[in-house]
Amino acid sequence: MHNTVDNKTHKLYMQPMRETMDKDRATDVAELIASQCLAGRVRRLNRVVTNLYDRALQPYGIKINQANILISLLVQGETRPGEIGSRLQMEKSTVSRTLDRMKKSGWIETNGTGPGQTVRITEAGRQLMVDTHDAWQHAQRKATELLGEDGAQAILAIVKRLRQAR
Repeated sequence: MHNTVDNKTHKLYMQPMRETMDKDRATDVAELIASQCLAGRVRRLNRVVTNLYDRALQPYGIKINQANILISLLVQGETRPGEIGSRLQMEKSTVSRTLDRMKKSGWIETNGTGPGQTVRITEAGRQLMVDTHDAWQHAQRKATELLGEDGAQAILAIVKRLRQAR
């Protein structure tokens, strides 16, 4: 709504703005974005694939983001939480919260405090990675079936290209 003044009578009138045109334009923009937005599509794909792995790993009490941290620690060795976040593209608060849960589960241990704190995998964490291997393979097969072999290979190639660009 907007105000209009009649110049002859000097009366103020309330008139509807072109709300329908604005709504139609907003709807058009929303439909365009919904049909083409890469961020939205990647987020949905991430949720679907993450849920697939989480369901496969559920009997072991671990989620795929926790498994990825254990994998990082096995490959890179003892490291700082910030380095884990950088390597895995995780928010600082998410890394902190996830590491706390993993420590309570006995899969990791920390050394020191503050900025110098480091994290390392425990023997229980190592064994968990071995124990979950078959479940991970099952999830990997399901994800490849879902994405198609070409889709799975495309994702691996894109991630490799992104890593090289950093």
